[in-house]
Amino acid sequence: MGNLGWAEIAVIVVVALVVLGPDKLPGAARQIGNVIRQVRKISTGFQQELQNALDEPIEEEARRRGQIAVEEGKKTGGEESEPGQTLASEQPRSSP
Repeated sequence: MGNLGWAEIAVIVVVALVVLGPDKLPGAARQIGNVIRQVRKISTGFQQELQNALDEPIEEEARRRGQIAVEEGKKTGGEESEPGQTLASEQPRSSP
């Protein structure tokens, strides 16, 4: 709960009890809980949208580079290999 300790929370509850009275306090606490829940939901949605907006250009650039690499491989007649394997043309040649 941020920087609030038990003493501060107790003071807030006592003041709220004196101001609102025992009849209205539960309803006010419920409303405060609903507001906090809605703020957290909006905050989470905003964070996700921001993260998606930041990730999108990176993904597009990676997709574009991958497509260029595939096209260059087709133009040169390169061999296809499994991920993690090196092509015969990429292996170092031993000197005679």
